[in-house]
Amino acid sequence: MVKVGIVSLLILFGVIVLGLIRKTNIGILAIGSTIILAELYGIDSKEIISGFSSNLFLTMTGVSYLFGILSDNKTLETLSRRIVSLFGNHRMIIPVLIFLLGALLSGLGPGPVPILAVIPALVVPVALSTGLNPIMLCMVGQAGAMGGRMSPLTPDYAVVMSLIPSHHTDASINFYLSSILTGFFIALSVFIYYKGWKIDKSLDTTELERVDFNKKQIISLGGLLFMVTGVILFHLNVGLTSFAVGSILCLLNVGDEQAGIQNIPWNVILLVLGVGVLMNIVVISGGTDLIAKRLTGIMNERTAPGFMIIGASIISFFCSGIGVVFPTLIPTSIAIGNSFGSVSLTNQLISMVIVGGTFTGFSPVTTAGALILAAVASNKSLADKYPQRKLFLELLIFSIYIIILEGLLAFLGFYSLLF
Repeated sequence: MVKVGIVSLLILFGVIVLGLIRKTNIGILAIGSTIILAELYGIDSKEIISGFSSNLFLTMTGVSYLFGILSDNKTLETLSRRIVSLFGNHRMIIPVLIFLLGALLSGLGPGPVPILAVIPALVVPVALSTGLNPIMLCMVGQAGAMGGRMSPLTPDYAVVMSLIPSHHTDASINFYLSSILTGFFIALSVFIYYKGWKIDKSLDTTELERVDFNKKQIISLGGLLFMVTGVILFHLNVGLTSFAVGSILCLLNVGDEQAGIQNIPWNVILLVLGVGVLMNIVVISGGTDLIAKRLTGIMNERTAPGFMIIGASIISFFCSGIGVVFPTLIPTSIAIGNSFGSVSLTNQLISMVIVGGTFTGFSPVTTAGALILAAVASNKSLADKYPQRKLFLELLIFSIYIIILEGLLAFLGFYSLLF
């Protein structure tokens, strides 16, 4: 099995590199590559298919379907604008509010990916109305969205929980705290760097407009509340409940079914589930144990979290956190933690993968950074004030700073306080 483990690891790394070079879906390549292992080592197709998580599929599609409907009928946008408008006259509260709003919207179900797109669209008009720095507000809101990804309602939570043994699931609140506190430190850094207490009078042109919910949006909010309550209080399956609520909203002519289906990120789902199929073979063939043995040779219990968070951060510069970093490094973290015989360290290493695989998204070549660039460029009054090349460099430098910050927090033992 050692030989199978080595070959499976080589195939995994080859798939990732090939996907990046050719810009193709790594998940589809991963599924296709399992036929090589099946033919070379006689692995039964049932064993390969067992790596496809049907629960994870239902969670990701169900939540995406429901929030696609809520996005299409502008329920989420109206909710966001209504909250922000309530505090329009208290400008110093706005950055705090934007951070909490990002964390809330992300944690309610969809996770950070769709909310990263919502934040700039919401924040730029707020910045123009209040005179606050639009780059700062975008980054603060996105830090909140990334920090809220480990809420038990999100597909991201489902991905992580599907990768770890049941006796580690009691640390899920610690995973959430690690993420949201890191998001807070990053948001605070952004606020200080951009001197968020200063008002730019050249942007201060209008008052924040109060918006009200229409009948369809009120019903949609009721459906969202039912989903959240059912999952948290009655432990209903989040994916199935989301499909049920979405279907009811469509039957009541409150939501558009086609909009819900079109908003399902099939590319991301295939990426996550496809890599999961290949990683299942890597794990059962001993591939992760081989990585763990090599890494434990250069780590000890004190330095392992720092090495893991920096490694996850660097990889996420080039690969999807949820699609590649989590499925690859979480099993490795478990193997490393087990080699030291410490459940607490294992949980901390899992958390380091989550944090490290999340916040380098501010890089301008990844989702969050690219969306900030697009939001600024599309607004004529901001495009000249914040040149694209300068902003690109700022975001790139800041994403590198985040890696350093996360590494320092880990090496100094901050995260160990949570476990």
